[in-house]
Amino acid sequence: MTIVSEPVDVSTRNDAAPPLRDGVRRVADDVVALVQAFAKLKQQFMAAAAHDVEWSSRMVLRALDREGPLRAGALAERMEADPSTISRQVAALVRDGLVERRADPDDGRASLLVLTPKATEVLVEHEELRKQHFGRLVADWSDEELQTFADLLERFTHDFTAHRHEWIPTRTGTPSASTEGAD
Repeated sequence: MTIVSEPVDVSTRNDAAPPLRDGVRRVADDVVALVQAFAKLKQQFMAAAAHDVEWSSRMVLRALDREGPLRAGALAERMEADPSTISRQVAALVRDGLVERRADPDDGRASLLVLTPKATEVLVEHEELRKQHFGRLVADWSDEELQTFADLLERFTHDFTAHRHEWIPTRTGTPSASTEGAD
């Protein structure tokens, strides 16, 4: 099946963007530059990582650390990832001794994914390195500048997350994330 992209007429949409304000382009450009810099850093970081844990697998570890023991399906849902992808990542983490499967007390046929002490050590080490690095980045910032930036970044991240599905335009005849499976 071929999907032909047609221009989206935002003037007819109820959620059309507000008029462009000064600074919006700068924020957009800076966010893109930051994402690109992060992608390059991620490649360098993973190449030099002391632990043989893939980037996406570390995201699985962090999700389990935040959420606690989960079934693989629930983990995939929370991470908005394909269950088969999570299954492969979990298998590697189990093999590496970072995650173990335990019987679900609510349903003995199912298993919960649980971090091992080794995984906790990996996460603690990564967190410490991250804090040290960011500490060096903002070492010459005043406490007020740091607090203002933290507050605005938190707000931006919240708003970005809340509106992230709007990045994919709805086209006539093409299901959108909000209408897919609605019937």
